[in-house]
Amino acid sequence: MIKNVVFDLGQVLINFQPEAYLQGLFPEHPQIDVLQKAVFGSPEWLMLDRGVIDQREAEIRLANQHPQFKQEIKAAFADWFNMLTPIEENVALLPDLKERGYGLYVISNFHAEAFAYIKERYAWFKVFDGMVISYEHQVLKPEPRIYSLLLESFQLVAAECLFIDDGPANVEGARRAGMEAILCHSPDQLHRDLKRKL
Repeated sequence: MIKNVVFDLGQVLINFQPEAYLQGLFPEHPQIDVLQKAVFGSPEWLMLDRGVIDQREAEIRLANQHPQFKQEIKAAFADWFNMLTPIEENVALLPDLKERGYGLYVISNFHAEAFAYIKERYAWFKVFDGMVISYEHQVLKPEPRIYSLLLESFQLVAAECLFIDDGPANVEGARRAGMEAILCHSPDQLHRDLKRKL
């Protein structure tokens, strides 16, 4: 029996579409896909999520690695928090789940600065009973430790948890940890799957 619903943030509760963001910043740029991979697909991006470097260090490293994109990298880092807006149809699920008595939790890969920005900006973060954010523990999904951290920290039973993520590997990681899981493709699909599971 499910007692707790565990949410990812990016592309589940918070929009994160870097290619569209870069396209908006540089509409005439001929190599958006290369730029997107150089910044948001870089090892440095994962290091930010892991909390082992900060944003300034990531920017310097990437500019040194890709001098042809130095100005674009600077501009991208200056403004990227603006794409972190709520996916309102999914956020709307939270008060209803809370009212129905479910525990609400988060497991997410996120940078320190970016997480501070969204947590301060969106009041609905207050509904959560607990969160495990990657940078705080230097561990990333789908590493097994991040799921066990949630269970241990909040005395949860894996089989009583339903995990929601947009990444297949992350969903599989939760299932290996003993949780039920939903792969989120869209708000409509998520709402349908939640009705079936809860």
